[in-house]
Amino acid sequence: MNWGEPILLGAKVFGLLGLGIYIVFAGVVLVQVSRMTDTLEVGFETAIKLMAWLHFAMAIGTFVIAFVIL
Repeated sequence: MNWGEPILLGAKVFGLLGLGIYIVFAGVVLVQVSRMTDTLEVGFETAIKLMAWLHFAMAIGTFVIAFVIL
């Protein structure tokens, strides 16, 4: 019996699960940035929101790439 394959499958599943949790974190960052920019006026809200959306998009992109590769 080859024990390497189930262990590798488990590592892939846990890796994808971790990236999925990171997507949830990126979504929380989006909500927090939205609330912060509604509360405070600092003059560069658009740049902050853009960075939060880019972070969220990159988190999703990383998950998709990892899903395809793994």
